[in-house]
Amino acid sequence: MKDLLGSRIKQLRLKKGMTQDTFARKIGYKHAGIISEIESGKKKLSSDKLPIVANVLGVDINALFFEEKVLDPRTN
Repeated sequence: MKDLLGSRIKQLRLKKGMTQDTFARKIGYKHAGIISEIESGKKKLSSDKLPIVANVLGVDINALFFEEKVLDPRTN
């Protein structure tokens, strides 16, 4: 089963034009390999990293779990 959080992080990272290496360093990892594993669902992201990831990606934590169309109150 595809990891939804991982795929959402990848989607948001690419939208920001950020490489896995740059993203890894900004959230406190030394190597891009961990980002690849998180995005593919092979590794889980620790909960203490969620606020850091959201901040680096410039989104609210909820945006890591839901697409913008779900978060947009105008669509309800």
